[in-house]
Amino acid sequence: MGELIQPTAGDGFEADSPATSGVRSQADSPAAAATTGARSQADPDAPVAAPPASRSSPPRVPDTSACAPAGSSAPASPRSSSRGGEIEPDGSSVPGLSVAPPGSPTATPSPEPQRPTTRSQRGIVKPKKFTDGTIRYGNLCSTGEPQSLQEALGDSNWKKAMDEEYSALLRNNTWHLVPVKQGMNLIDCKWVFKIKKKADGSIERYKARLVAKGYKQQYGIDYEDTFSPVVKIATVRLVLSMAVARGWCLRQLDVQNAFLHGVLEEEVYMKQPPGFEESNLVCKLDKAIYGLKQAPRAWYSRLSTKLISLGFKASKSDTSLFIYQKEAVSIYMLIYVDDIIVTASSEEKKLFQPYFVILRENLLLKI
Repeated sequence: MGELIQPTAGDGFEADSPATSGVRSQADSPAAAATTGARSQADPDAPVAAPPASRSSPPRVPDTSACAPAGSSAPASPRSSSRGGEIEPDGSSVPGLSVAPPGSPTATPSPEPQRPTTRSQRGIVKPKKFTDGTIRYGNLCSTGEPQSLQEALGDSNWKKAMDEEYSALLRNNTWHLVPVKQGMNLIDCKWVFKIKKKADGSIERYKARLVAKGYKQQYGIDYEDTFSPVVKIATVRLVLSMAVARGWCLRQLDVQNAFLHGVLEEEVYMKQPPGFEESNLVCKLDKAIYGLKQAPRAWYSRLSTKLISLGFKASKSDTSLFIYQKEAVSIYMLIYVDDIIVTASSEEKKLFQPYFVILRENLLLKI
């Protein structure tokens, strides 16, 4: 057998052109073309396989550097990877950076996720349903609580309650009037109205209380310490269980306007009560008033001092528990702000009644 000689262009045979090579390659491999088309339909983003190499030599890329003018370099056409990233000279791709080929539509960025719209933004309002018997809307009648000072002054019941409260403050020597000085911290006050009702819902009395706006006080100027101890719940349970086990008598005491009995150590200046202004003067408080930051502490200091003078001793484990022991009589007194619980070892009133009389006279106790 003779050796097969490959013809060349120099022997009189023409080399296959690029277009002819592509046609022959597709004709020579119909199965490969069908497989490539099926792959493109299944996965459009998958890279298209290159056609099989033809028997002829690959086409040459024309050199355009010779056509470029002198002193300029031909721009290098960027190449894109199949995943949309630019191909670096070393063959790697930069993710997220894609260059669209000339003539193709520009790729639009993906829209940002939309935030959920609340019901209030859409104007959907659902009223709250009250299951505890609370009435959301009610008509203000003659027995309702006033919402302003002018409304209270126009009602004889509330005007009478305000006069009684103001007279009680004057009898208690709560303040005295002084002229205004430059640099003093002057706080405001307001009236608070409340209707006291009985168990059957009928009106018991109209209550008006003057309250200072303590949030305008300044530390180090008109108040210092504000902590006031109260009895612990464990102490209350212990004393009550001991009283029940030993058969002692129990009494609950209440103090009328407890905070008004505390004596102030700081200089506190307050405006005159609205509706009772007399002149261009201000009130210098001698005793505590509701709303002051140090009012609970001043009341506890006044009460504990009085109890110690009567022979009571404060417990070391709970400073709000006062104990009195004399001969066969033992008295335990629990203090929780203005609520007092007293238990004694003897039911004879003559043994501990004098102490209640003294407390009633000094602290206006309700026994």
